[in-house]
Amino acid sequence: MAKFNQSTGRPLRAIWMGTLVLGGGLIIASSAAFASTAFQQGSQAPAAPAKAGSQYPQLPEAPGKQTLVKVCSKCHSPTNVIANGQSREGWEDTITKMVGLGASGSDEDYTEILDYLTKNFPPATSKVNMNKATAADIEKELGFSAKQAEDIVAYRQKNGNFKSIDDLQKVPQMNVMDVTARKNRMTFE
Repeated sequence: MAKFNQSTGRPLRAIWMGTLVLGGGLIIASSAAFASTAFQQGSQAPAAPAKAGSQYPQLPEAPGKQTLVKVCSKCHSPTNVIANGQSREGWEDTITKMVGLGASGSDEDYTEILDYLTKNFPPATSKVNMNKATAADIEKELGFSAKQAEDIVAYRQKNGNFKSIDDLQKVPQMNVMDVTARKNRMTFE
């Protein structure tokens, strides 16, 4: 004879099975979200944590940097923020979106990150002309690594000016996601 839950009148086995199915669905959904994020990041596992100052020298040294690196580097490069300056409200929206995608940290962490981003990465006032910028400008203004910036300039010198973001994505060893994340900060004049 089946046992019943006193409050609902449903069989306990049905409740247990529902819980198991729901839990399994959540695991599958979170695994799919994680796999999607990994795929979007070029299928690369995040690098092992290192000292914030030595691992991301292009990020300004200020309160909040280490927290940004700790929280954000679990899923993507913290240097993505360099090319995407925003207002405080914009950064709040971005942080809320990241939390929705699985970022984990405390309220204090998120406040510290928000303050750091707002102070150090305000909205951009100009775009970088990818056909005239030096490697140093590309690195500083768009947050590409020194190697990526040098590769961009070398490719441009060898193949001629870029006409669009599609041309820039042809640079060898260039991660398409890195380019796409910065597209609103580039011009091809």
